[in-house]
Order: sequence, then structure tokens, then C-alpha cells
Amino acid sequence: MTVVALVSARSGAVTVSALAMALAAPRKTVLAELDPAGSSVRAGFLQGHVDASVGLHRLATASRAGTLGSQFAEQLVSLDSSVGNRMLLPGLTDPAQASAMTGVWEHLVPAWPVLEQNGFDIVVDAGRVLIESGELSSARYPAAVLRRADVVLLVLRQSLVAAVAAAPVVAALKRDLAERGTGVEALGLLLVSENKQPPAAEIAHRLQVPMLAQFDWDPDTARALAHGPDRRGLTLKSVLLRQARSAWEPVTALAARRRTQLHVGGYAPVHQGGFGG
Repeated sequence: MTVVALVSARSGAVTVSALAMALAAPRKTVLAELDPAGSSVRAGFLQGHVDASVGLHRLATASRAGTLGSQFAEQLVSLDSSVGNRMLLPGLTDPAQASAMTGVWEHLVPAWPVLEQNGFDIVVDAGRVLIESGELSSARYPAAVLRRADVVLLVLRQSLVAAVAAAPVVAALKRDLAERGTGVEALGLLLVSENKQPPAAEIAHRLQVPMLAQFDWDPDTARALAHGPDRRGLTLKSVLLRQARSAWEPVTALAARRRTQLHVGGYAPVHQGGFGG
């Protein structure tokens, strides 16, 4: 199982990029919408067809009852028509619910084994990184999930302005991954570009973060992923989904290499239940 978490320094194309990677993945995937700002897939891509009876906020209650592991799979819904191969953990229905997640984030990772046993990879949409006093906010933000992710992708517009603005976030992420996570080697760039200027190598050098993937701007596919009504263009032939599928190769290669180096054997289970879908 590969766990890849997508984050941004500012508001950006994180959700669209995460959704593209989940839909285009070569293996079964779960998209976990952990953005404290709330769910956008529920109202956008799924057009409101999934109500508030399931989702991340339900796991906060389950965590306090000690049943998060057994109830985790019950909060997943189908992301498309692929009969359980693409699943979604819908995000918060209200940003105000983020305060109730204090102490819950760290209990999500031990619930992953139920997915690992069923052959799923996990894509985490962690939204915009929240920093307090120069450090990642562990209370309102899923920093605990980033620390255990195999790969953390910083989604960034391919521009000098975006790179300069991202520098403090990169510094905080590197410090947190080095001191509390599995190391800065987990961090990579996913650049979203319209004209590929400045060159990717220049941005990677400026931020001292390797580029793992690059998505060309594909407005039609991005619009369908963000808003959902017209999915006719959502095929692996579209530029964005084709590049999203290709992105899995360097991501899984890095994840495998890091697991070998770190001797990580998997994710410790807690109160496992059956996979429900």
C-alpha cells in the first residue's frame, strides 16, 4: 500500500490533483478528504449525491468511543462506477468541525490496514498547510497523517511567485518531517503549469525539493473534476488524467525505496472491521 498526501502552500489545485490521482491510479484507491476547510468533492464532483450521514466527522465520534478502526470502512462511499475500486472518505461538512478533530488525526493512520488488506492505495487531500508559530498545527491540521505518509506532494503553480510564497511552508514541512515524521525525503513537488515557466528545475533548486510530477493545465478536465456535471471528458486519454496516472510511477518507486530504507513493514492495525465500501 502506498499513502501519498497532497498539500498546498496557499489555496490551489490540491483537490483536483488528488482526485485526478485517485481516479487514474493503476490500483484500487481511497481518496481521504482531510482538508480542515471541509469537503469540496461531496458538493462538486459528486454533485451533492452523498449526504452528511457519512464522512470524516463521523470518525471523530468513533475515535472517542474507541471504535474508529471498526467503523472506518463504513464511512467510505463510491467515487465512481468502478464497483468499489475508487472510494472516497468524504471530508468535513463544515470547517467548524475541524476543532473536533483534535486528537483524532493520529488515530486515522492505524485504521489503514483494513485498506491495505484489500489492495488499496491511499490519496490524502490535506488541503492548505496550517502553520502556527512556524510549526504545523497538529490540532486543526492532519500533520500526524503527513508524518506517516510514504510521500508528501506539495502542489504548486509553476511560477516564481508561487515558489517564493511556498518557501516558509516548505521549511515548516521539512522541519516537521525531519523531527516528527519519517524524514524530509518524503517531500516532493507536483507542479501545475500552463507554460512551464520558469523551468521546473529552477523551482526545485530554489526550494531544495525534488520534482516528482508535473501536470499541464487541462481546464476542461479540471472543471469536470471540480464541478462534476459533465464527465464525458474524464478518460485516461485526457491530458490531466494521463499525467496523473504517470505520476504514480515515481511516487510508488519513492515509497518503495523509502520503506526499504526505513524498514517500515506496514501500518499497525487497530480494532479492524470488514471492508464495506
